[in-house]
Parts: sequence; structure tokens; C-alpha cells
Amino acid sequence: TYQTSLGGGLNKVAGKVFRIGHLGWLNEVMVLASLSAAELTLLDCGVKLAPGSGVGAAIQHFRASAAVPVAEAA
Repeated sequence: TYQTSLGGGLNKVAGKVFRIGHLGWLNEVMVLASLSAAELTLLDCGVKLAPGSGVGAAIQHFRASAAVPVAEAA
């Protein structure tokens, strides 16, 4: 759903995690979109979670650990 490929965990983490399918490189915005789709899917499946909680945590992480500073617009 939501044009996203999700897969189940394998081996020791089977039934505990899911994987987000992608081809190639991802930037922060692409990761946030994927997490948003995952949250929507979990909500659709009846999982109790605060909408935006995963995306919000990822945003906080990206802002706290940005390796490349954003250039100021001229």
C-alpha cells in the first residue's frame, strides 16, 4: 500500500521487525516518506501508535546528527 514495499523480518528478527524495500540511495526526505507510509500502513492494520511519532523521531535524529550543513540561500 501507499506505493511502498514492506517486507517481514528474517531469521532471528522474524515477526519482530519489517524491512522497507528500496533501490539505490536514499536521502533523509525519502526516508521520512517511507516511514510515513509505514506508519499509515500500521495504523490501517489497527496498530496503536501516535500518528507521526516515527517520522518525528527520525526528524529529530536527522537534525541532531546532520553530517553536511545546509547551505544558506543567497
